[in-house]
Formats: sequence, C-alpha cells, structure tokens
Amino acid sequence: MNDHPQRGPVDDSWRTDLARTWAAEIAKTVFIPMSHAKIVRLLARMTGTLVDAVCADSPDTAQITEIGTALVNRAISGKATLATSLAVLGRGLLALPDPPPDLPERVLTVLSVLAAGYADALRERTYISQEALKRSLIKAKRDTERSLADSDARLRAIFSSSAVGIAISEPSGKFAQTNAALTEILGYGPPDLAGMSVQELAHPDAAGWLAESIADLLAGRRPNFRERCQLVHADGESVWAYLAVSLLRDDHDQPAYLVTMVEDVTELHLLGDRLGHQSLHDMVTGLPNRQYFVSTLESTLGRSPAGSRITLFHFGLDRFTVVNDGLGQHVGDQLLRAVGQRLESVFAGETAMVARLGGDEFAVLLEGKESTPGVGEYAALVLDALANPMFIGGDGIAVSTCMGIVDRVDPGTDPAELLRAADMTLHRAKRRGAGQWDLFDARQDAADRSRFRLAATIPGALQAEQLDVVYQPLLRFSDETMIGITARLAWRPPAQQPQVHRDVLALAEETGVVLPVGRWCIRKACQQAALWWREHGAGAPSVVVDLSAGQARDPDLVGVVRRELDAVELPAEQLRLGVALGTPAQNDEIIDNILVLAEMGIASSLLDYGTEQAELLLRGEFTLRAVVLDARLGDSLADERTADITEPVVRSLVDFAHSLGLPVAVGGIRHENHLRRLRAVGVDAGQGEPLSPSVSADRIRIPR
Repeated sequence: MNDHPQRGPVDDSWRTDLARTWAAEIAKTVFIPMSHAKIVRLLARMTGTLVDAVCADSPDTAQITEIGTALVNRAISGKATLATSLAVLGRGLLALPDPPPDLPERVLTVLSVLAAGYADALRERTYISQEALKRSLIKAKRDTERSLADSDARLRAIFSSSAVGIAISEPSGKFAQTNAALTEILGYGPPDLAGMSVQELAHPDAAGWLAESIADLLAGRRPNFRERCQLVHADGESVWAYLAVSLLRDDHDQPAYLVTMVEDVTELHLLGDRLGHQSLHDMVTGLPNRQYFVSTLESTLGRSPAGSRITLFHFGLDRFTVVNDGLGQHVGDQLLRAVGQRLESVFAGETAMVARLGGDEFAVLLEGKESTPGVGEYAALVLDALANPMFIGGDGIAVSTCMGIVDRVDPGTDPAELLRAADMTLHRAKRRGAGQWDLFDARQDAADRSRFRLAATIPGALQAEQLDVVYQPLLRFSDETMIGITARLAWRPPAQQPQVHRDVLALAEETGVVLPVGRWCIRKACQQAALWWREHGAGAPSVVVDLSAGQARDPDLVGVVRRELDAVELPAEQLRLGVALGTPAQNDEIIDNILVLAEMGIASSLLDYGTEQAELLLRGEFTLRAVVLDARLGDSLADERTADITEPVVRSLVDFAHSLGLPVAVGGIRHENHLRRLRAVGVDAGQGEPLSPSVSADRIRIPR
C-alpha cells in the first residue's frame, strides 16, 4: 500500500540541469565519441528514468540496470566514470523537488542497482575481450608452428600491452610468463612472480576452492572458470579481482598451459561495500537504520531461547522541531548524532543495538543478562544522559525524550507487532508530557487499539451519513424556561458503545477529520434551527453548537458559519457557539474568530470554565454571552465526598463570572441533589438527562 501522497512529475528543466552536470563531470573521466548535445539528451533520458524510479514505491530495477549497461555499451566507462556518476547523481537526486519522506533510502537503492548493472556490463565486456584474447593466444600459438617469428611478435604485443593481468602457467601451476599489467595489479616484479602460482597469491580464504577449480580444469571436468577472488598484494593489502582461467592443450590434447587473466575490481568492491553499509545505516548518525534494526530484531527473536530477557526501547525526542526551526537543520543533525552517541554510552557493556528509526525517533534492542539493570533504572539513565547540555556551535542544548518500553518480550513475538506495541506505548507516554516513559500494558494496548480502530472509521461514517445530531434543552434554573437548545453529535458504531459529542470530536481529532465533522454538525444545526425559527418565529430558542479548540481556531470558521446561515436564511442570533480554548498560541486565533462572529451577531459561550479561563476573562480581550462550567468541577458537586471540598472553589468561580456580567451554565446534571448544590453555588442554567434528555429534533417540544 502506498503510504506517501501522490507526487507530481519532476520539472523537465530540473532533469536537464542534472543531466548537463552529469555530462560535464563524466567528460573529465573518459572520451565519449558523441557530440555534447547528444550526450546531454542521452543522459537526460537516463536521469528521467532514475528520478521516476526514486519516486516510485516499486521501481523497475530492470530499467535502472539497463542504464548501467547502456553506459558501458556506449563506451562511457572510464576508470573514474562510475564513481563520478554516482557522486553527481547522489547529490542531484537528494535535492529532488517534492521528495518522498524516505528519499535517502530510495536514492541509495536506485544507485546500488545502477552500480550493479554497470559492473555486470563491464565484467561481460571484459569477459568477451578475454575470450577474444584467449582465441588470439591459441591462434598465435598455432601460427607459431607455421610462422614462429610473425606470431611471436603479435603474441608479445597483445601480451605486453593488455590492461588485464595475464599469466601463462605450466600444468603444475607455476608461472612461466607474466605481463606488466599483472605486476602492476599485484605489486610483484617479474622475478618475484617467477616460479609462483596463482594459488600462492590467493587469500587463504580463497586458496582452497581455487586449487579445486584448477584441478577440475586439468582433469577435463570443465573447460574454464571465471570467479571473483581475493588476492594478496605484495604489501599485504587485499586485491579483489575477477579471474578467468582457461586450459590450453597441445596437439595431442594434453594439458599444455594454463592462461590466467586478472581484472582488478577492488574499487568496485569497495564501492559496493560502501553502498551496502549506507543502505543499512542512517546517513546522519551512522547508527543502524530501521531496515537493519528490524532485520536484527527478527533474527534475535528467532534464535533466542524461551525465557530470554529481551527488551525493546522506543524513544521519541520532545519538541525536537524547536531545535530545527530555531537553530537550523544542521544543528538538529548534530544534536541527533550526539543523542545517538549518548544512547550508545548508556547501553555500553550490554548486548544492545542502538538505531535511529527516522525523524526524532530512536530504538534500542537489549538482550539482558542477570546483571542488567531494570527498565526503570535505564529510563532514568537515559533522561540523565540527555539532560546534560550538548554544546553545538557554542550553544548548550539539552533535550528530553519520552520512552515506550516493551520488557520481557516472548522470543516468538512477531517483530512487526512488537514495533507497533512499542510505538503505541511511546505515544501513551507522550500524552502525559515531556520526559515520560511507560511500560507496555496488554489491556491498555487492547483498549487503545479498539479506540484507534473506531477513530479510523469516522471518515467512513461521515461519508455514509451514519452520524446523527441530537438536541438537549438548556433550562434557566430560576423559572425552568428553555433558553436554548444544544445540538450534539451522536454515533452508534456497529457492535460498539454509543459515542457522545465529546467522544466523536476526540475520535475525529485522531484521524484529522474534526473540521469536516464539525462543519457537518453546524450545517445540520442551522438547518434544524431554521425549521424551528420559521415555525415559532421570535419564540424559537437559539441553537447552540459546542466546538473543540481545534474547530474554534479553524481559519475558515467564520466563512463556514456565514455560508450555512445564508443557505437556510437563518438570522445570526438564532445560532450560538460554545467555544473551548486551547494553548496560548491557539487562543489568539480562537479569540479572533469569536470577535468576528460577534460582529456578525453570533454570540459565543466559553466552555470548560475554570481557574485558567477566569484569568483569561480578566484580561477582557473578547466578549462572551455566558460561560459553561468545567465538567470536572460540575461533576464534583454530584458526589457528597467531593462536594464539600470543591463547593467553595465553584462558588468563587461563579461569583467571578457574575461580577463580569456573565451567566454560568452547567451540563451533565445527574440527580436532584446535584441540581440543588449547583443552584446553591449560584449556577444560572443547566442541562442533564433528569431535567431534559438528549433526543432527536422531532421530540423537542418548544413552548408557544
């Protein structure tokens, strides 16, 4: 499944610029028998294919491999051509406009396939050349019998001028003759090579199979062989080479000579190692990346015996974006490296892998011993290690982290399920604030998964019109008259508990559809309010819609309300909004919306009224019609055990609101004693199931 948003085509001019840069750089490494314009057009087509492969979730590796083959077939294959091409393409593709989130991993994958295709084509071309050279040697030997002087001159020219190392050996394996290229590749002079064999030059790991392969040649079990082999240079360093070994027979079909051709591929081997390392390690921190971590997790769970102590730590840095946005991404990258190093130091001495999963998330897989500290001790060690400032560019930066920890993991656990459990646990810890950690709890995890499954179905429920709006009268306590009707969302998911207004909005927040859901509720409320207004005129009570902080700060809230009022020709005073506040930064946007709505004639009530909101009201930055007491404070008066403690607090808040000329309402009235206490502290109005239950619109009775 594609988890990335659809990306548009990359600008042709961008591809052409990259192709021109590529052409200019490889022209320094090899002569290309084409005009510059043709080279640019060729490379532009190749660049387009590579860009498409990077952007694709399932790139066509055959097309990428064909690019490497085409470069070799068109003689664009100088000694430094591949390395130069990879460097230019690497820088260019990493600067891709509108990149996918995992761009570095995609670029590494594409360039690895390109390098492999190039290397295969180069080896194939060399092999063909080697075969042609072998035939020439055979022909030269036969021609020697007819024209020794002539053939000897040709043979020596081929032998001495070849860029491939060549050794002619006796059937015993001892070198009878070697060319200059072989001495250059291996660092031995001709006198040193005399009497040596290719087996003696092989690395100990390769000597055994090489001797067996040569024995098969001499026994006639195979005509030749071609393998990559690790040889040893005169200075002791390793030389990676492709060996092509053939047997020449005499006129009596007896083994006469062994011809060994040696192609130095050390640079390609090292390049492959680097690309392999980069594909498994994070480019910023050098730590194992998610792919490597998951692979190690799978192998650890697969090989560990029952009863092993396996622990997975999942870390998420707190407010890391503050560093990136405030000090720059280069400082953020240095901070990530420092965090990785400190995590490694915390778990030093343990059998543990520290990895960066991406973004500001790290993970540690710990295989504990009897002496391994508990997870709580390790959590404290991590927090202490990160609390010490890390000095970057003269600035002392400290970060905290939240942790999701899964301890005592069953070796038979599915790795994907384990990572999911750790991620869910991390998010539970984050909800409690910065620097928190939490242990995986199976029951809580099941509850969270059930909640998230429910949240995931909200968009479909909205699309299928499965949501409903119910209405509950708001009554004035002094005379029990209806002063408003609150419109609330209701949802009965299949095989699930009914969800009330606050629950529906919270679930919608989880999946990012709270604004469409809120706008739908406003539309339905306006349509119903218009019906009541046409029927009862001035006697129709206003309809109240409660908004979450996310809805209240919607930049288009005013436009949405205006459009819905105009659509049903409803007077503005017939609609009221209950508004919840958020963070200080969000409140500025919310207050702006309240002020503009007030100018339109739409009154607002402040929801969740408590001590913090009282301080904000004191500033007098916006006008309100009423305040609605925080549900926790209102509910506290329903229980005799808490009522005596909180009653003075509630009374003072109510008195303060009255001093500002604001009536106080309350929701969720439970019983008569609850209502009595609310009246006693001065609450002006309220609603609850004993007074007036939430019902469908057709069951609301409006007095005439």
